[in-house]
Amino acid sequence: MCTWESRYNLVIGTTFERKASARLSSWLKSVQDSGERPGWMLPHVFDELGQYWNTYKFKAISDQAKIARGSLKGGSLHTGGAKTVGTIEREMKKELGRTPIEPEVFEKTHVRKKENESDSDVWVEERAERIFNDFHKYVAENLNSSVQLTPELSTQIWKEKVVGGTHKAELTAALAKSERKRVAEQQSMSETVQQIKEQVMNLARRPTTSAPDDIDDESDEDDYVDLTP
Repeated sequence: MCTWESRYNLVIGTTFERKASARLSSWLKSVQDSGERPGWMLPHVFDELGQYWNTYKFKAISDQAKIARGSLKGGSLHTGGAKTVGTIEREMKKELGRTPIEPEVFEKTHVRKKENESDSDVWVEERAERIFNDFHKYVAENLNSSVQLTPELSTQIWKEKVVGGTHKAELTAALAKSERKRVAEQQSMSETVQQIKEQVMNLARRPTTSAPDDIDDESDEDDYVDLTP
């Protein structure tokens, strides 16, 4: 049996609710998109959720979230959603088998996800693409082929020659916009998740099964054996 000291109850409970909320939101979004009832969801819950998703109230919440996501010109400057850059960097390290360099993380978080691998890269904003290209331009013009572009050297060039140069103020403004947008999206999504959680809880409180109809089975009488002496 797993247990912990009572002083950790608050942090463990908060962490569980946060992760469970995110997981439930993801599951319900998949159900809504597919339109198919998963095996873990009761039929009457699926039917009534479908009715709720078609209500004006839910559509208004959904529209509000869409407006928040598109409120800044050029879209979000960070494609990682609720993930922090540190989380994305750790995922990349596991995927690549090495520590990603700064421009790789920047590209990962500023290029929209492709539907097909053959599609060309679509940057969230022109200045993000320009910053990325400036890094590679500096490397091509100032480093010869004998110099290995290590993570340390890459970080130094990125911070001192690219981000720390003419783009510093520009990037600072971009990050400020990104943060404002992220906060707006999280607030909107929190409201949506809360509405869905309340709906699911209300549905879950209802009876989940009904007693089967009583059906006389004549075969039961045929199989009866009187053992009375």
